[in-house]
Amino acid sequence: MPKLIIHIGSQKTGSTSIQTFLTQQSDKMAEAGLSYIKAGRGPAAHNKLAFKRDTEQFPKIMNRVVAEVENNPDKTHVISAEMLFTTRMARSLAEYLPDDLRAETQIIAYIRRQDKFLEAMYKQVVKTGRFKGTAQQYAQKREAALMYSKILGTYAEGFGTENVKVLPYERSQFLEGDVILDMCAHLGMTNVTRDDLPEKFSNITLSREVSEMLGLISNATDINIAELIRVIIRNNAEGAFYSGDSYSPLERREIADKYVEDNELVRATYRPDLEHLFDLSDLSGDLDSAGIPAEEQVIRLRQAQIAVFEAIGQSHTSVCAPS
Repeated sequence: MPKLIIHIGSQKTGSTSIQTFLTQQSDKMAEAGLSYIKAGRGPAAHNKLAFKRDTEQFPKIMNRVVAEVENNPDKTHVISAEMLFTTRMARSLAEYLPDDLRAETQIIAYIRRQDKFLEAMYKQVVKTGRFKGTAQQYAQKREAALMYSKILGTYAEGFGTENVKVLPYERSQFLEGDVILDMCAHLGMTNVTRDDLPEKFSNITLSREVSEMLGLISNATDINIAELIRVIIRNNAEGAFYSGDSYSPLERREIADKYVEDNELVRATYRPDLEHLFDLSDLSGDLDSAGIPAEEQVIRLRQAQIAVFEAIGQSHTSVCAPS
């Protein structure tokens, strides 16, 4: 096992679930000879490493990281933060880690098929009001950042290609179909079983209509969106949960086509054992360019309205009450 494992994400690949699990399983990590590094870590993730990158505190944090590793040489130490999935952080980590430690560091990156990533990220940023626009506009804004070879290549330059482990974020490739179990296997935590896994609410995907409606509410009111989402999930509201609904099938293929060469470079460099980096079987043949029929869109919009406003009534009665 390496002395240091750096899990760099990326976003929307179960990172938060993995990090929360690791913070809750310190005993099992210890049994497996692992330590979840404290330096630079918030409640669960090491995002402080990215937040403090341009401050005088960054070298101090990195010195504490190195000290933790050197003071416990018999353990494998783990860092995890999806905000490390940038070329800038790759260079910074390589710069501040000693040469001998870099040689014994493994980088783990889960990467998601680009059209699926864009949908997941769009729903996340639109529901909190951080992005005002359509899913198509969001795709145009982010498409240049999804050339995975650039980020992975920068980590390979700093840590060695052989030390970069690339894992497609596809359920069929996970151990027992679960990303937490899969990550534990790559960490050497063979003492973790399915019985140890938490109940999963984080993987529930809100519909595009619900996500967009929450964004409007977030921008226009002081209503707690996180609480609304919890109530919607608890209510199991009809029509509130859909995936694959932000882009039409043809739009998905058009997005995927933009990354064919880059994804092949990633596969050939880091995963030559795979025939394809991602499963594209759902994007073959004649695809619908219209997406969801208009009649169904109306039904789903009504379902979203009911789901959201019932949740407001249950969780924010003071907001809805007349003055």
